[in-house]
Amino acid sequence: VPLDDYQLASRLSYLLWATMPDAELFSLADSGKLHETAILKAQVKRMLQHDRSRALFDGFGAQWLGLGDLDSKTFDAEKFPQMTAEMRLSMYEEARLFFESIVHENQSVVRFVDSDYTFLNAALATLYGMEKTVTGTEMRKVKLTDANRGGILGMPGVLATTSFPNRTSPVKRGVWVLEQVLGEHVPPAPPNVPALEKQNPQAVANLTLRQRTELHQTNATCANCHKVLDPIGFGLENFDAIGRWREQDDSGGPIDAAGELPGGKHFTSPKELKAIIAAREGDLARNLTERFLAYALCRQLEGYDEIVVDQLMETIESDDYRMQTLISEIVTSYPFTFRRIQE
Repeated sequence: VPLDDYQLASRLSYLLWATMPDAELFSLADSGKLHETAILKAQVKRMLQHDRSRALFDGFGAQWLGLGDLDSKTFDAEKFPQMTAEMRLSMYEEARLFFESIVHENQSVVRFVDSDYTFLNAALATLYGMEKTVTGTEMRKVKLTDANRGGILGMPGVLATTSFPNRTSPVKRGVWVLEQVLGEHVPPAPPNVPALEKQNPQAVANLTLRQRTELHQTNATCANCHKVLDPIGFGLENFDAIGRWREQDDSGGPIDAAGELPGGKHFTSPKELKAIIAAREGDLARNLTERFLAYALCRQLEGYDEIVVDQLMETIESDDYRMQTLISEIVTSYPFTFRRIQE
């Protein structure tokens, strides 16, 4: 059944602000005009520019990027003494400010993967090797000249959450990119596959992390998935477990970031991998559309929602996959403005 204007005001306000409607939303509800598409879209634009819209990252953005547990994630204190409470907060704030800049400036969702700026303070700048140019505790927008950086794939907070406490994980990073960025489903590993730490120490003593990880592909059960996700993780191996650039892995072996994805796409560095993923703009946008629609409705999407997503994608694509368009189209969609009758 359709929501009345007061219900719609609440649904919209709690989606974007995580709090009750303000006077303007209530006034529009009083007049019975909030459900009009043009007015509803104008309210979305207004609300996204308000300071309260921080709640959109804290609720949706952090969940999408997997940063919710960053403040409590365990790291080896001897190997990574930099992972203080201040550093973790700075990592989170970098991701938040970057997310908000794309929303506020109505940039394309492709910029999440391929951009030339980020937000840093002195603590975080040390991970970027920019400690000489960025000082102080305040986060500020910084132009990036290294094309390997920029976007969520080279963001320390994301790289840290997709690592183990004492080392990187090409498998976890590959799964994260496939599922969280491209919206693909990766089946869980078979229960009888040993972790890298349980491999025969003598047999792997002289192998790099890449070579040890590639041993999974010798198992026919594992090969199909690992041939897709491992190269993506290897492409990010120049970043250590907390996001610093490196030329050698923990064993002292050289980093080999080269790989090939299904379809014959080759890359030799994080920047080339980023370019390949950014070119899949339709997949990036559809994944974000499905995730945000599910978040807006507070439920998993069902098969019958696919036709709605297809319709949303036509409009979003026609506007170059811009983030505000994605949000406003979802807010004015049939599932959002109607209430599903509970069985």
